Amino acid sequence: MVKSNERDAYVVQTVRSYLMAKSYDFLMRGTEQRCLDSWRQEVLASAHGAILEIGSGTGVNLPYLTTRNGPIYLCEPDKQMRKQLSRKILKTNNLCLQVTPWAAEKIDLPDESIDTVVSTLVLCSVKCLSTSLKEAYRLLRPGGTLIFMEHIASDHPKTRLWQQRLEPLWGLCAGECRLTRDTVIAIEESGFQIEQLTEDKMCGAPEFVNRTVRGLARKTLHRQCNPNAPARSAGAAKRIWTIQGDCQ
Repeated sequence: MVKSNERDAYVVQTVRSYLMAKSYDFLMRGTEQRCLDSWRQEVLASAHGAILEIGSGTGVNLPYLTTRNGPIYLCEPDKQMRKQLSRKILKTNNLCLQVTPWAAEKIDLPDESIDTVVSTLVLCSVKCLSTSLKEAYRLLRPGGTLIFMEHIASDHPKTRLWQQRLEPLWGLCAGECRLTRDTVIAIEESGFQIEQLTEDKMCGAPEFVNRTVRGLARKTLHRQCNPNAPARSAGAAKRIWTIQGDCQ
């Protein structure tokens, strides 16, 4: 009975994975055209050196990474997503690209071997947010950067309540995506210093998933560990408010 249940769960997960990988680009096309594509181009302009992207998915960021000369590791633990990613890579001429099945929580690379870690619409769905960010911190060289673009928990109490209610069902439909993560605070609590931070509304997305942040966080040259120091709030980072009023 146990083996039967495990088999059924595996089949369900495989079907969900297949459908998600096949439909992701189509479902996101409108939002990409309205805002996400330009945001990707903006944040990825600063990617340099040895680059590691967690949760590469179907390879939406490839157009902005393939022009780089250093090694580029594209991590995607989902088999169906990796198939879509590999097909797109075949259309590029970049020999520095390496696709891996590594999950964000455990990357098989040495400490301080990466210059840039990229995460776009990924930290909402990793199994453990804090572990994933600590792994990114471990991999980055001192002075290295974490480039991020993520949707986060709403700052409106009513919307946040709906996020809490919808999260279990939304996770089933959207690849384990969590709606209530305070990703900016988590980045800072992992030791990063946020240097650029823009908050925006994701055009075309429902209200419970349209609050986004994007920017750059740096691994400081000397991490200060003071257990008596007060927690640093997200407000301590430099914010650039660019809430879009015209989403067409």
